[in-house]
Amino acid sequence: MTESADHKRRGQCLCGGVVFEITVPRPSYHVCHCGMCRRWGGGPWMAVVCPGPATFISDETLAWFQGSKWAERGHCTKCGASLFFRLASKPDAITAISVDAFDDASDFTLGRHIYVDAQPGRYAFADDCPRLTEAEFQAEMRG
Repeated sequence: MTESADHKRRGQCLCGGVVFEITVPRPSYHVCHCGMCRRWGGGPWMAVVCPGPATFISDETLAWFQGSKWAERGHCTKCGASLFFRLASKPDAITAISVDAFDDASDFTLGRHIYVDAQPGRYAFADDCPRLTEAEFQAEMRG
C-alpha cells in the first residue's frame, strides 16, 4: 500500500496498548546514532519526524520519560516498545515516531543520519544519505 505525502497514518506498540494516528508530511525517516537513543532502543533509532502531536485511539499503557532536560521519550509500559520522542519545552511542536510502529511503513525511505559523531564503529549503514554531527543537528534545531 503506497500512501501519498501528508497523509494520516496509524500505528501501535507491540501489544496494542498504545494506538495512534498522526499526519506524516513525507514518507521519510532518519537514523539517530546518539548514545541515549541507542541505550533506549537497543540500537540506532529510526524515526519519522511529524509536526504536532499524535492523536491517541488508545494510550492506556503510554508513559513518558524525561531522559534529558530538553527531551521526553514515550514507551508502552506493558510491552516496552520505544515509540515516541518530543521536546520537553514544546511537547506539541513535533513528534518523532519509531518508523516500524506504523502499521504500514513499506513506502518510507531513509532520509538522513544524525549524531553520526556518536556512532560506534561496530556498525555501518551502506547508503549515501546526509550525515549530521551532533553540533550540526543542534544548530539546525535552534534554527
